[in-house]
Amino acid sequence: MDEDRQVHRVRPYYWGAIYLMDTACQETFDIGFDGDGPVHATASHAAIMVTHAGTVDEDEADVTLLVRVAPARVAGMPHEVAFDVPSGLLHVGDADGSDDIPLDPPGRWLLQIAVDNPREARHVEIVASPLRPAAPTM
Repeated sequence: MDEDRQVHRVRPYYWGAIYLMDTACQETFDIGFDGDGPVHATASHAAIMVTHAGTVDEDEADVTLLVRVAPARVAGMPHEVAFDVPSGLLHVGDADGSDDIPLDPPGRWLLQIAVDNPREARHVEIVASPLRPAAPTM
């Protein structure tokens, strides 16, 4: 994804979360949803808690998601996750729909996340910036 391109989606999330992982991730989903806060993460998965479409009226179920790539860390984003994306494709979505976002170079990326409401987010912004490229494989 070029730095000036963005992914913008508006839709309900019937699973109550937006999930992120490398598209080639072979790890079992390993997030425990214990604790407060809208962002839960491990080295291979992340989840952002959003309005659960099954618990609100249909006209209140949409969540706005904006994902963009930046050349470096940006200011003003309250949540950060260092995340491995060795394939160079970040999978963002849930079981009902997703996007595979190209990140160049493959490797370790910083995902910065802002939500409008930590308990029932309706607006989510994710900024991805590179931390370091993936190590060469033999």
